[in-house]
Amino acid sequence: MEEVAKALQRLAKALESAGVVYVIVGGLVAIHYGRDRATQDIDVVIETQDISPLLDVLRQSGFEFSEQELEDAYRERGRVTLFLPGGTLFHVDLKFAKDAIDYEVLRGRVKGELMGIKCWLESVEDVVVAKLLYGSGQDEEDVVAILLNKGVSEAMKEKAKEFGVYSKLCGIAEMVGLRC
Repeated sequence: MEEVAKALQRLAKALESAGVVYVIVGGLVAIHYGRDRATQDIDVVIETQDISPLLDVLRQSGFEFSEQELEDAYRERGRVTLFLPGGTLFHVDLKFAKDAIDYEVLRGRVKGELMGIKCWLESVEDVVVAKLLYGSGQDEEDVVAILLNKGVSEAMKEKAKEFGVYSKLCGIAEMVGLRC
């Protein structure tokens, strides 16, 4: 996990120095909130009005990427993969905010410490709701582990109602013996 921590530190420093609003999401955050599993990437959602500083800082920070793909992702509000030097399989999936859940996750982000690195994290409510929206098998396993570790809060229930996944949340909660 040392490689992951180094990559996270490099990423957070780069995004902050470029003035980008960001939030770490996905598997790494699920691990932080209680899910014991491996991940091969850092998922991050960002919002910026100007990618020029981002391009410069990512290059200076040693990330390897296609400048054209990053520009296309910015224009289309899509994703781009950033690689670390040395041919490692570990990478960063950078997503430009596009839809309501992306902006909600950015609004709800919390400053925290992940693997000893201070950075912006997806809130526990947002990670659960986002994973219920995406709904892969691994996402649902993440939700089970997070609920068992953190419980079901009123804020989580309200957010689940807002995004139309309240019945999924309660079904999973009740399946693992929690009240919803």
